[in-house]
Amino acid sequence: MGTPIANDTAINRPLSDASVDRLACLLRHWTWAEEALTRFERELAAGWDDDDDPMSDHPFGSYYHWCALLCAFAEAALDQSLLPPLQLDAIRQDVEESLPGLRACRELLVVIPASLEEQPRIKELIHDDNLSRLRRIHRAFGDALLRERSSREIDSLDV
Repeated sequence: MGTPIANDTAINRPLSDASVDRLACLLRHWTWAEEALTRFERELAAGWDDDDDPMSDHPFGSYYHWCALLCAFAEAALDQSLLPPLQLDAIRQDVEESLPGLRACRELLVVIPASLEEQPRIKELIHDDNLSRLRRIHRAFGDALLRERSSREIDSLDV
């Protein structure tokens, strides 16, 4: 286990000011988000039974997983200044519009409900506008993380 953070100031800074440990954690979570997106894209391409059976959502656990991880990044961007203002402003509207759905997906992933009646159906969640928005958010966080990692690698060569 890592050393606990003494106060919030260590995480309430832009990505460029993040500690090596913080960047490593963000990259680890980003890797998991990439894996979940890849699984989801593969499952989406393979198709699914689009019937009224609640279990028809079963193959899309990767969607909920992906959204739960994007939710963590979105909340960090808004609440902890993960991205500099210019980078965040480019995706702010997408993040703010997507956050309720991302939170709902995270909830579906981590809380076992009493019944399936209140859960959103996957076909309602993956309409084109929503998927496009989520992919833009995903790409923006990935670009920012990879840019920061590359910048630090280049800086370490200069030493």
